[in-house]
Amino acid sequence: MIEGLKPFFNSLLRPIVYPLVKTGIRPNHLTIAGLALFVAASWYVYEGLWVTACLVAIIGSLLDGLDGVVARESNQKSTFGAILDSSCDRLTEIFLLLGVLGYFLTSLIPSLDREFLSLSMRSWGILFCYCAVSLSLMVSYIKARCEGAGVACNRGLLQRPERIILLCAGLLLGPVVMVWILGVIVILAAITVVQRFVEAYQNSIMK
Repeated sequence: MIEGLKPFFNSLLRPIVYPLVKTGIRPNHLTIAGLALFVAASWYVYEGLWVTACLVAIIGSLLDGLDGVVARESNQKSTFGAILDSSCDRLTEIFLLLGVLGYFLTSLIPSLDREFLSLSMRSWGILFCYCAVSLSLMVSYIKARCEGAGVACNRGLLQRPERIILLCAGLLLGPVVMVWILGVIVILAAITVVQRFVEAYQNSIMK
């Protein structure tokens, strides 16, 4: 869905590429910096500083989008850079959801400052975190496996940008709403997995 807006976002980021390149910053530096910010966001989530976590995650996402633009515009694209970028994309989601999971797991500890969550909501939050991570990885794995086999597979209702946006919305709205948002992510990611299997099948028999 949002992938179609990528050229527009790239055009917005392009004016700051050349000043960055002149400072000696390389695409891989931006990729690692973006991952580091998501690790920090994960810690803020666990600590209950959800709005701060959201702001840090947004900055991390901007760096993640900027690394590809820098690589293309400065002719610094590399095979390792693409592998690093793809791997860090997976890790950013894992770390962010790990922070949410850690918050839910410790929400009943009296000594920690946590927003009240009923045992039922807490249990659903933990389950949804696990399912969200698993299905998000499946969505990415199917595409990667198809690309390795030379089969096109780009269809999908809920890809990584949409998942990050939903997670950031949950961070702004708080733990109770986050449980429901995670449920939505799980359902839409499951649909996306089916979509990609169908597309992979259709494109593979046409090769």
